[in-house]
Amino acid sequence: MTRLANTNILVLSLPRHDERYTSTTWQISRELALDNNLILVDHPFTFAELLKGFHKPEIRKRILAYFKKPVIEKEGVKVLLPPFVWPINFLPRGIIYNLFSGLNHGLVARRINRFLKQSHIESLVYINSFDFYFPGLKKKLAIKPALSVYHCIDPMVKSFTLRHGPYLEQIAVEQSDMVISTAPALQKKFTDQGIENSFLVPNAANYKLFNKALAIKGAYHKSLAGIEGKVVGYLGNIERRTDFDLLHDAVEVLSDWNLVLAGPVEPGYVPEKVFDHPRIHFTGSCNHEEAPSVVARFDVAIIPFKCDEVSQGIYPLKLFEYLAAGKPVVSTNFNPEVLDSLGEVVEMGLTPEDFADKVLKAYASDDEEKQKHRALVASKNTWTHRARQFGTLIRFALEKQPKGNVSQRKDQKQPEA
Repeated sequence: MTRLANTNILVLSLPRHDERYTSTTWQISRELALDNNLILVDHPFTFAELLKGFHKPEIRKRILAYFKKPVIEKEGVKVLLPPFVWPINFLPRGIIYNLFSGLNHGLVARRINRFLKQSHIESLVYINSFDFYFPGLKKKLAIKPALSVYHCIDPMVKSFTLRHGPYLEQIAVEQSDMVISTAPALQKKFTDQGIENSFLVPNAANYKLFNKALAIKGAYHKSLAGIEGKVVGYLGNIERRTDFDLLHDAVEVLSDWNLVLAGPVEPGYVPEKVFDHPRIHFTGSCNHEEAPSVVARFDVAIIPFKCDEVSQGIYPLKLFEYLAAGKPVVSTNFNPEVLDSLGEVVEMGLTPEDFADKVLKAYASDDEEKQKHRALVASKNTWTHRARQFGTLIRFALEKQPKGNVSQRKDQKQPEA
C-alpha cells in the first residue's frame, strides 16, 4: 500500500489539538504529517468563551496568536490557531444565523488564506474533520482544493449539536468529493443517501503508548491512590452514552470489586445512586500520555455503552487501547457490526448480571499468553495502519481527478444554510 506523500493537506478539525484527550483527527493528522505538509486548523473558540475563560491556557494561547505568529508545531503537525468567532449556535436556523455564520467563515478563512500565501502553498487537499459548523469554508479558501474530504468521526447526540448539526453536515457532505467515516453505521448513513464515494477507516490505538501499561507494576496514576482490591475500569468521557443503570447493578453483583470511571464527567447524565455508591470512583481526566498508568490498574477494562441507535455509530478509541495494554475487555454489545468480529478478545455482557459474570470470567481466565494475544490484535490496528488507509483513499481519488463530487445524484436539492 503506497503512502500518500509530498502533499499539502489542510485539516479543519472539530476536536482541538490541545484537548486533554486525544482524538481520531489528531492521531490521523500526526501520522499523515510524517510524509506530508499537514496544517491543522482547530475549531475556533467564540467571543463568549473568550470573555468567560480568558484566564484559561487554551484561551490565552489563542489571544497571543493575534500578536505573534499564529502557527505552532506539535508532533510534526503545523497547528494554525484560528481567531475568535461569533457565538451563533443559540440562533434559530435562518437569515440571521446565515449572516453570522458567513462572518465566522470569513474570519477563519482570512487567517488561513494569509498563512497559505505566506507559505507559498499553491495546491492542497482539504479535509473537514467533523467541523460541520463551517460547511462552506472550502469555498472561501484562496486556493481551490485538488480534493475535498468530509471526515465523519462520531454520531450526533447532544442537543447543542443537533440544533444545527444535521443540516450543516449535509451541506459539508454535498460540497465534498468523498466521505470517510470511522464506523460502519456512519458509512452506511451516507451510502444510504446515494453517496458512492463513502469509505470506512475505523478508529485504532496508539499502540506504543498503551502497550507500556504491560510493564507498569505499582506505579499507577496518582488519581487511583487509595483504591484497593480488584478494579473494573473505564477510561473515557462519562456522559449520555454510558449505561449507568447497568453499571450500578453490575457493581452490586460484584460485591468485592471497585469500579473506576476515569475521565471528564457530564454530571447531568449521572444518577445520584452512581455518584453516591461507595465502590464507584470518579477519578477525573488525565493527559493522554498518562492514560496507560490509569489502564494499568484495571483488572478488567470495560466499555459500558447503551445499546441504542446512536451507539451503533461509535467505534471507540479505547477498544484497541485496552487491548494494546493487554487488558481483558468486557463490553455491552452496543455495536454488533464491530464487536462481533472481535469476539476472541472482547466479552459481551447483555444484562447487569451477565455483564458482571463476564467480568468475573475474564478476570479468572486471564493469563500472560492472552495478554500477549490481545496486544498482538491491537498491534494490527494502529493509527499508522489507519493513516495509511486514509492516505491511500486520498491518493487514489487524486489520481482519478478531475471528477464530480460525491453529491452528484438525481433529483438532489442543495440544503439551505
